[in-house]
Amino acid sequence: MKTFLLLILLFASASLATIDGQDRKKRVAHEGLYQKNLVFRGPITGDEIVYTLYLPPAYSREKGPFPVIVFLHGAGGGNASPEVVTSYETAREAGAIGDFALVFPEQYGGTVWRDGAKGKRPETNVLKELLPHLQKEHGLTDNRSQRTIMGFSMGAAGSLYWGSKHLGLFSTAVALDAGRGTSSTDTTARNHVPEYREKTDSIRKTLQIRIVQGALKTRTFLQSLDHLQIPYDFEELPADIGTYPPGSPCRNRKIPTKKMLHNPACLTAGPWGRQTWAFIEKNTPRGDPAPTTKEASEEP
Repeated sequence: MKTFLLLILLFASASLATIDGQDRKKRVAHEGLYQKNLVFRGPITGDEIVYTLYLPPAYSREKGPFPVIVFLHGAGGGNASPEVVTSYETAREAGAIGDFALVFPEQYGGTVWRDGAKGKRPETNVLKELLPHLQKEHGLTDNRSQRTIMGFSMGAAGSLYWGSKHLGLFSTAVALDAGRGTSSTDTTARNHVPEYREKTDSIRKTLQIRIVQGALKTRTFLQSLDHLQIPYDFEELPADIGTYPPGSPCRNRKIPTKKMLHNPACLTAGPWGRQTWAFIEKNTPRGDPAPTTKEASEEP
């Protein structure tokens, strides 16, 4: 009898574990086609380009070209695609944003997304090799008005850099918690972006910028944008920890009484996250977009 009861308990435990595992899979599963650690050999450099690609549920090559968001990772090189895609899908379901393809280039830690840094060539790899490949293979757009460059931390600095330098490729730039290393005047800055001074008028007219700050500050760069009269959308996460409910990605996992605002899950969560996706949608024309303007035609 004891053996029989033990077998029942073991079976029940296994069943519950299976159900729990299935529930977890449901929670982390994405609605669209999510492909991680894809590899493409760059035809110009011969470099192995590793990336993650997300295509929305409504995707079919025949319905293209699809708008694109390119997301740049932080200095540590962590793949934030699961959290970012989850946030995007939640916003899409809520009607804040429409269908986009999301591209996550990987393994460019410490480069600030510049060719030559750390012996790598992220600009050439992504802009001149990977994006043309994805246009051809998946019907993604080649029109700058339907392209957004977005990033976290070092990737936020990269988005401010790529957005200004490669105006012919992107019409919207979103920076999530960029640090103090971005400057349009300091040539020794880690992320020197003189383009904001050199192409001020074109940037004013053709680049939509959103900056979201969590734990880091980029006050000096914001002041330079104000001085140059370059418009931008700005949001700073609340300082009060009570804003973030238990279990929020904006709380420290080990010490829940402390905030952890410098992470992509937090920066794309909550109302500020929805506002970011809505900002991208607002600045992305649907249907047959207008041709690239003269101001933004330089490139790449």
